[in-house]
Amino acid sequence: MATIGTGTTITFQSGLFAEIIEAEWSGMTRAVYDTSNFATTGAMTFAPGSLYDPGELSVRYAFDPEIDPTTALAAASETVTVTFADAAPASTMAASGTMRDLSISTPLEDRVTANAVIKFSGAITHG
Repeated sequence: MATIGTGTTITFQSGLFAEIIEAEWSGMTRAVYDTSNFATTGAMTFAPGSLYDPGELSVRYAFDPEIDPTTALAAASETVTVTFADAAPASTMAASGTMRDLSISTPLEDRVTANAVIKFSGAITHG
């Protein structure tokens, strides 16, 4: 089933961000460690680590210069929920995150946008 992004919402516990244009959740990884030894033949062997990295969420949004962007940078971690509205039924992914990066783009004759990167910590919940 193909799902489109239109209707997707991103909810920040603090109410951060109003007009989100694009989002990408990336970097979900799980470490593996080398189990090879001198007796290993043919190819190296690996085993999975016990923990995974929940990744980060990059969000591009319409920047409002009347809202102080440093407030979010200095804020405590909060729950961030992504709801995929086009799924049947709607599906959510949530995790605790902290803003680690913010950039603002001011093009000529186009809307001013910002890109925020939220680094997640702990388990992802899916519902």
